[in-house]
Amino acid sequence: MNWRFVKAFPKYAVVVAVLVVSTSLFAFWWFFGRKQTQRWEFAKPDPAKVEEVRKTAASLPNRLGWLALVGSDLYDMSSGELLFRNWLRGIPLRIFYYPDSNCLMVQAERGIMRFGMDGKQDGAMGVESPPAFTNNGSIAMHIKDGDIWVADVDWTAFKFVNERQATKYGQFFAPYFSANVYLASDNACLVNHQNKLLRVDLKTGDLQQMSLPIHRSMRPRAPDCKMLVGEEGEKFLAYDIDKGEPVLLPKTGRISDFQWLNNDACAFIVEGKHVAVFDRKDSKIEVAATLPFDCQKISSPSLGGRYVLCHGRDDYALVDVEEKKAEALGIDADNLSWVSNDTLLYSRELPDMKLRGTWIKKVGREPERILAEPYVVGYDKSAPVALLRELGVVAFATRNALFKMKPDGSELTEVAKLAQPVGRIQGVELWGR
Repeated sequence: MNWRFVKAFPKYAVVVAVLVVSTSLFAFWWFFGRKQTQRWEFAKPDPAKVEEVRKTAASLPNRLGWLALVGSDLYDMSSGELLFRNWLRGIPLRIFYYPDSNCLMVQAERGIMRFGMDGKQDGAMGVESPPAFTNNGSIAMHIKDGDIWVADVDWTAFKFVNERQATKYGQFFAPYFSANVYLASDNACLVNHQNKLLRVDLKTGDLQQMSLPIHRSMRPRAPDCKMLVGEEGEKFLAYDIDKGEPVLLPKTGRISDFQWLNNDACAFIVEGKHVAVFDRKDSKIEVAATLPFDCQKISSPSLGGRYVLCHGRDDYALVDVEEKKAEALGIDADNLSWVSNDTLLYSRELPDMKLRGTWIKKVGREPERILAEPYVVGYDKSAPVALLRELGVVAFATRNALFKMKPDGSELTEVAKLAQPVGRIQGVELWGR
């Protein structure tokens, strides 16, 4: 040791001495004095709770139709029983029960996941390379080494079978492929690749660049995912993925929005003044109604596709495409949802207690308030409202309670209290219906 340094700087010598002694004492305690235990100790599950979860999960198939995901919790809407808390986290697009495997299929943005009835994930398709599916789910398309591969889907075994390479292009990017597939059939798909629309022949692997309008949303796409509509200059355009070439029809002005009523008919607004309907089977266009005021957007149609709402600046226009007429709805609402072929459910978060609450409006009748408290509406205008189609029951949630009713507003029942507001309700659907 350099004693000259110590004598010159005595206070540093004291610090060094304290550091050496304390380190030595700690090392001696660490190796010889402390009680030897495992660094990580895992809690053992409570056998009673495990058995309770198993029994509840086994009862779920008998409750189908009444099951709803409220926020992240699973409820039986017939009784209001909270079956599982934090059953599924995140926001799945749709939830299906698959009876052949007694499992749940959850459609998410990055593929399809399979869960047991207790909510535990036991498989996934396409987490690394999200697949695109045909509308009936029989064919899957995904990216491997930059190329499109096609496979049949065995949903019972939850795996791809008979995989085959469709293209030899080598430049498709897996993470964004499924989100950029506009149309798909057993024979071909239309994909947006680097801002170019490519028609891919899944049988031959041929690529054909298409000159078609690119939309930010998928609203111009038919429900069966095989047709895309738009406008090309002075023409209305309809493109069928299996036919390969678009159909061009005359139109009378600029189109501001599209809304498919069903697989065979698409409504659209022309110059903010008219609603026209494209007939897919006959490839023709007819004017359905003249709007009572300027409108630029169309919302989802009624369940049967007869009625559609067009959005004006301060009101909604109700369009009857069968009777070819339109009228001002005269409703100031935060959110409107079709719950039957002719009935709207809507929420009013207003200080006027006579107008505030949850309301229904049946076409041809005066609005009726069914609840003094409005159901919750988010900043994006989404709302916790769900139609349990198999039973003809509507579920919705206010800030602190969960309700069910018939679509006409009858049999309104509070089924459960909620500890906090929820942003979404999703019914568990039966696969194939």
